[in-house]
Amino acid sequence: MVSVSPNSSLEEAITKMYLHDYSQLPVLAGPRTVKGAVTWQSIARARHRNADATLRDATIEAREHPYDKELIDVLPDLQKFDFALVRGPQNEISGIVTTADVVAAYGALATPFLLIGELDQILRRVLINNVDIDTVSAICAGDSGQAIEGFGQLTMGHYERVLSHEDTWKSLDWPFDRKTFLKGLAELRKVRNDVMHFNRDAVPPHTITQFRQMIALLRDYVDR
Repeated sequence: MVSVSPNSSLEEAITKMYLHDYSQLPVLAGPRTVKGAVTWQSIARARHRNADATLRDATIEAREHPYDKELIDVLPDLQKFDFALVRGPQNEISGIVTTADVVAAYGALATPFLLIGELDQILRRVLINNVDIDTVSAICAGDSGQAIEGFGQLTMGHYERVLSHEDTWKSLDWPFDRKTFLKGLAELRKVRNDVMHFNRDAVPPHTITQFRQMIALLRDYVDR
């Protein structure tokens, strides 16, 4: 845990923040005793008031939360103060959670859902541009008890079924191997089903890459 003591100089705090690329540092009198925090903003304000400002002048209030507190309950403090100190299992200050950390965490959670949505939309466009709904309905007949009356009803399984149809594939005139393409799409469908049913704690990075690559491929050919 990088920190400064109440007796440190402001220059020491600035140096540590530069070296570690931090936007804030806790001011600790010991591993369990918080005196506040110093940030780039608090430093700027202190030196605006007084060019000879000390660390004490730049020290501001720091909110603390136990490490096992639900993140969603910490969000109001993060929104107001941009960071919160974390107390570990031995009551020591063990880290800082910042708004940037939250953006990264929620971004990691949201990315698979966003990619799945984009893949769904682009596959739908491929079919809309190349196959009429009656043909799609005929190919998908028997997949479920519900008749396909519009492209908005299609699922990933439907896309896979229609694209596996030889006549549909030929109409696309894509320079790809159908079997290999459909294998990749089937793998993503399985991941999609796991994600949408919350059966995965996290989507592996290589799978995220697969989604991005499939989307990039389809973008190049969807409107041709």
